[in-house]
Amino acid sequence: MVNKASELTLQDLFRRNEEQNSDFLRDYRMIISSADAWGVLTRDLIMALGIERAKRFLLRYGRHFGIHEARLLKDAFPWKDQLEWVIAGSRMHDISGRVSSVPIRLDIDTETCHFDVEGYWYNSYEAKQYLHHFPHHHEPVCYFLVGYAGGYCSEALGKRVIFKEMECVAKGDPYCRYAGKTVELWGDEISEELIDYEAEDIGNELDRAYKRIERQREHLKLSAELNQELTQIVLQGKGLHTIVESLGNHLQCRVIIENQYFEPIAHHGDVAGFELGHVLAQLRRIAPHTYAQIAEKLDERQTQQLDILTPDELVHYRLITPIIFHNSINGYVSIIKSDNNFRELDSIFLERAANVCAFQMLTERTAIETEQRLKGDLLDEILTKPALDSYAAHRLSYLGYQMEQPAYVFLFQFDFSKQHTVAGSEEKLRADAKEQITKSLIRQMEAAGFKPLISIRYDRIHTVIPQEFLEKIKTDPKRFGESLLAQLRGESASIAVVLGISSKCEQADSLHAGYKATVKAIEICKLKGNRTQVILAGELGHLAILLDARAPEELEAYAMKLLGTLIAYDKQYSSEYVKTLHYYFENECNLHKTARAMNVSISGMRYRFARIKDLTDLDFNSSSVRFEIQMALEILFVLGKVAW
Repeated sequence: MVNKASELTLQDLFRRNEEQNSDFLRDYRMIISSADAWGVLTRDLIMALGIERAKRFLLRYGRHFGIHEARLLKDAFPWKDQLEWVIAGSRMHDISGRVSSVPIRLDIDTETCHFDVEGYWYNSYEAKQYLHHFPHHHEPVCYFLVGYAGGYCSEALGKRVIFKEMECVAKGDPYCRYAGKTVELWGDEISEELIDYEAEDIGNELDRAYKRIERQREHLKLSAELNQELTQIVLQGKGLHTIVESLGNHLQCRVIIENQYFEPIAHHGDVAGFELGHVLAQLRRIAPHTYAQIAEKLDERQTQQLDILTPDELVHYRLITPIIFHNSINGYVSIIKSDNNFRELDSIFLERAANVCAFQMLTERTAIETEQRLKGDLLDEILTKPALDSYAAHRLSYLGYQMEQPAYVFLFQFDFSKQHTVAGSEEKLRADAKEQITKSLIRQMEAAGFKPLISIRYDRIHTVIPQEFLEKIKTDPKRFGESLLAQLRGESASIAVVLGISSKCEQADSLHAGYKATVKAIEICKLKGNRTQVILAGELGHLAILLDARAPEELEAYAMKLLGTLIAYDKQYSSEYVKTLHYYFENECNLHKTARAMNVSISGMRYRFARIKDLTDLDFNSSSVRFEIQMALEILFVLGKVAW
């Protein structure tokens, strides 16, 4: 005869009455149904009543089920003591197939009615069935199991017990975890859950339904108003600043739009200190784990709530959603509160605003790209044609560009060498790098009151930078170019890019020559094998003429024919014969001056020249030979083959 809960089996509970063709738990008729059938019932309840009302229904049903089963088991077996009767409820979970219950803490005193337990539920039918019909929920869903456990233990203990599910497979946890206590032990922590167990009449239900409908109508009205207002903003072309004002006024909170690099674009309210780029940069440095958690959430491409404690001890709660178009994240919209009291309506409004922002940003980008393309075509005509196209120049003057003023040609060349191929999506990296440089150019020039003139092509960017602009921002062409390359961030910083800058072009008709010299400068950079740098065409000097007439490879071969033996000798024996020649010509072919410049004795210098003559068989008394040697030295220096 069973007197311990651990000894209870299915055979002890059920009997078959063949005459009535029915199953019985002792004298009570039982029916057997599948877990899938209960899953369908739960699904239909949730679809018909909503998750909150279905939750209350299943909790109360489970509680009454547990109370009834406790009463059946009380007299069905001669329990060793009251504690065995209490524990039998957990055993019923196991043998009925509802869940496998594994207690990890049992603090029960039946004499004083003290009850405080905790444990795990494995293989919950309720969690599995929920996930079969719905995605992960934000809270535990084993409502029947919770209600049953509380009802059974309350009946067996003689005092009200409430169970609460702390973790659940249906919300993404690895297992279901529960805790059960008397109402007194729970205290205020369980006050909200107690409401779910209260009996309701149809009047209260209808009253709640009416209030819910009224609330939904109000939400629908507000949503319609916001939709209409946002639509008008887009149709009237008012831009992102008006969008955030509208959203902020409707939600009565701070709103900020940031680009994909978390730089603020537009905001409503005081958002100082809440810029996500600033916060993430600090967290990455001093709290990398927190930074990684936030970054992981942002990668999920959906609305997320972020509870952030900034390094400045500034607590804020942020609801953020990405702005997506062309299958890429192009920015974020956030609403910021000082508490975490976010409503469902907030998410709806935020996602609607993100869609409108995506349309607005795409429209603005398309308009800018179209305008830039038209201007770029005109710029290309001026730069690439030998004779200045008067039509192109006139069109640009009509658009407000002063072409007849000193300027520099800037040419950004991307991926100029196959050896610099970057892993991953090379096309996207190149596009991102071009976008970052272009935006920086436009931002800086417009801030200084100048209209940028840019041509964007597949693997390069052309632009003309006025001398007046450089003077206004107090810089020179090379430093400005270096600052532009420094704007490359993230993976784009790994892409190969070289910037060629022409000499100053005094008038528009000299831009073509400046462009050609810049192209040659980039070819030289390619030969030198440098990855990312700024090269000035003016540094080529008179070599620019030769480079324009002959290929750099031919010039290199010419120079190496004269000095290749010396270069090889210097490399093998760590001598400085090529460097000695350079200083010799720099010091007017005077051995004494050369010796002083290199801090070498005159006898040592004479020895060096004797060795140079032996190795090269060059006649230094011939002016034409001296000229060729000087030319070869300059060619090798420009091509990066030698250094002083």
